[in-house]
Amino acid sequence: MATVDTLKIEQLSLSSPPVLPEPEDRQKTPHPEPARCPATGAIAEDSNQTVCPVTGASAPPPSAEPSTQEVDPELLRTSITTRMTYLKDFLGFRRYDQDVLSKVAPLIYESIPTIVDQLYSKLFEFDLTKQVFLKRNDGFDGALPKSLEDLTLDSPQLVYRKVFMKAWARRILTSDFTSVKTFQYLDKVGIMHTGVKSFKHRAHVSPLHVPYRDCALTLGWVLTVLQTAILSLDEEKLSAKDKIDAIAAINKVDRGLVHFVSFD
Repeated sequence: MATVDTLKIEQLSLSSPPVLPEPEDRQKTPHPEPARCPATGAIAEDSNQTVCPVTGASAPPPSAEPSTQEVDPELLRTSITTRMTYLKDFLGFRRYDQDVLSKVAPLIYESIPTIVDQLYSKLFEFDLTKQVFLKRNDGFDGALPKSLEDLTLDSPQLVYRKVFMKAWARRILTSDFTSVKTFQYLDKVGIMHTGVKSFKHRAHVSPLHVPYRDCALTLGWVLTVLQTAILSLDEEKLSAKDKIDAIAAINKVDRGLVHFVSFD
């Protein structure tokens, strides 16, 4: 018995030590992941290879260090031109995005009335967003409902609001985002929803106050519906690549609108 035990011990001492699995929490050296296109999921093996149809740009080398811009936080609040530059640079909004929006806008014009109707139906699903429409809208002099129960989608003021909402949607799709006037308009619309009378024609009307929470949710809902409308277009009207580019451009505009509401 002793001889057998001795042989077992000698065999264990001559064999290779067992390989134990690394603990899951052991710190490892990080390695950069290969560049991946968010639209197609394609990976660039070569830094000179064009893989992303959204921008058409080549994947940057993994070791490339981005240059850092200096941005004054106070100027972002007080200077429209500074905010305009920061927004467009951060989101990567370029002339190509402007051209894509101009191309797709006429194709979804017919969808805007339906989208507006669906939007107000969504806002009526919650008392928080429905109660905003009990306040008198600038320019409307008709009778107002006394309670949420009396307020319907066919109420005169709701019909009145929908007209302006349709005009606003068309304006967003066709605005010149190279002009500071466009961003001045967006800034005033953002401020208007905070209770401040940013437009001269609103100087003598009740202030409009909509929480940022509800503004951001509404814009997110509109973005989803617009993207669906674009994807539903026939190939004869808009190619698959143009659809991808249009969705990317509209997403940038939507994020920019949320940005203006949050700053104000």
